[in-house]
Amino acid sequence: MKFTIQQDDLQKALAIVANVVANKPVMPVLNCVLLEVDKGRLTVSSTNLDMSVTTSTDKVTVKDGGRLAVPAAKFVSFVRSLPAGEVVVSEKGGRVSVVCGKSSLSEQCMDVAMFPALPGMPEGEGHEVEAGVLARMVRATCYAVSRDETRPALLGILWELKPTSLAMIATDAHRLARIERKMDWTVTEVRSVIADTPGLLQFVRLAEGVEKARVKFGDNQISFRLGETVLHIRLLEGPFPDYTAVIPQANNLQMIVDREALNTAARRVSITADRVTSQIRLGIEAGRLELSASGTDGSRTEDEMPVEFDGEAMEIGFNYTYLLDVLKNVGADTLRFSLRDSQSAALVRPEGEAPDGDLLCLLMPLRLTSE
Repeated sequence: MKFTIQQDDLQKALAIVANVVANKPVMPVLNCVLLEVDKGRLTVSSTNLDMSVTTSTDKVTVKDGGRLAVPAAKFVSFVRSLPAGEVVVSEKGGRVSVVCGKSSLSEQCMDVAMFPALPGMPEGEGHEVEAGVLARMVRATCYAVSRDETRPALLGILWELKPTSLAMIATDAHRLARIERKMDWTVTEVRSVIADTPGLLQFVRLAEGVEKARVKFGDNQISFRLGETVLHIRLLEGPFPDYTAVIPQANNLQMIVDREALNTAARRVSITADRVTSQIRLGIEAGRLELSASGTDGSRTEDEMPVEFDGEAMEIGFNYTYLLDVLKNVGADTLRFSLRDSQSAALVRPEGEAPDGDLLCLLMPLRLTSE
């Protein structure tokens, strides 16, 4: 193998695949990026078995084709460190050589035959969607994904597919995020799949600056094509719990609040919150919200802010980290909290129209401790 490419073009290709290289691989070859040169194109790939990514470029001059499995850490770092200019990559005797001006790197390659075969996704396959819409839906739900590996279905985001809509749902049993959006796509059946969250976060990264994507739903993976880049994400085995059963239908107390003001006050008050319970107390009455938190060392913080609220005065406690996650991830200036009492789940929605779909966040309360 031998090819010539500009440093910037090679670095861009490697940056796309480098994040998918396995940190603790089950096979040593998964530490590598796969370089393939054929018919005037360079294709770069990586996989950690949970997801794989491939990207191609024709901004390359090929002298000899071939395939190489190159250990990623030093190769990627070296290319990134090079100045702008022409880079020559070649292989001889099982070693890769990278030369740019007076700079050079030589490293032993691994057996390319051991690199897993990666699925393709021909152009035109799948359903065309707005890449930014899917990315924003993932960002609106991913914070609520569980970290409990004993419940593997909750480690992913549920996609509810319908011919005219898409919903994404994530929950860790303490909180839930759900967003639904009308879709103009070619899905013809109702189906639910659970997509692995790290793979979806890679999609969010790759979708930046991309207008359209194609998505294909297979039996055990979701595939995305974003221009010259193809990403495959594994599907998790279910079942996903019936999340609709925990969404309250009788929350008749409504609080309208400025999101940024509440975020600032909650952060300030959380300074003294108990580090075990992480409890922050919200005292709500007509036109007024009082926030407070107490530490086991006797410290206490309080804050107050105006809100719209016409119901009977009430108190409710939340884990401040979960509350702040909601405030960070709901992209609206004003929020509506739908409440019932101190023991019932609270619903949080953007107040007014939500351009990216119908968003609902659920927060389970904490039992109020005596102060």
